[in-house]
Amino acid sequence: MGLAIIILTLLFAIWLQYQIRKSNKINKQSMESFWHREIQSNQTRRVNISNLDYITVSLERLPMDDHEDPTINSYRDIIYDLSNKKILNLTGMTNTELKFKYGAANIKLLSEYDNNYTKLVSMLHKWGERLYAHGNLEEAILVLEYAISCFTDVSKTYKLLATIYKDQNTPDKINSLIDFIPLVKTLRKEDLINELKRIKDS
Repeated sequence: MGLAIIILTLLFAIWLQYQIRKSNKINKQSMESFWHREIQSNQTRRVNISNLDYITVSLERLPMDDHEDPTINSYRDIIYDLSNKKILNLTGMTNTELKFKYGAANIKLLSEYDNNYTKLVSMLHKWGERLYAHGNLEEAILVLEYAISCFTDVSKTYKLLATIYKDQNTPDKINSLIDFIPLVKTLRKEDLINELKRIKDS
């Protein structure tokens, strides 16, 4: 019995060492591949990015009037400031991929434009959420639907809008949201679709 335990222990130790060496080798190869691609991407020449699919904030589609709540006004003002900046939805693309596609010299600008997009959809959600909390449903819908039109990847926006549609007894609009999800650059799409279906059927 004791000999069998010793043999099993030795076999486990050998197997564990093999797995560690295998994992280290894979990690090393992955790092080498990453740095090779990174070096190559840094040598990619600048391309013209003036004709990319920039987002233009349509202020006329949003409730821009002053509100009694200063927080709501602050969110509105942030969106107004963003309307004067270049905005790009580059969700899902790494810096290395961006450099390969558009040139290393453009990475700083592209990162800035992508950060503007992240700020845009984040502020639109907070704005819509705050309006909803204050009972301004129609204005909240305008803001949240506008965020959807910008292909927001903020899952909470879809869930809140679906909740409002549910309260208004308009399930067809929830179905439209569900149909829209495959077009969005977001992770865990199936989970989001299932959550929207749960809201609709609740």
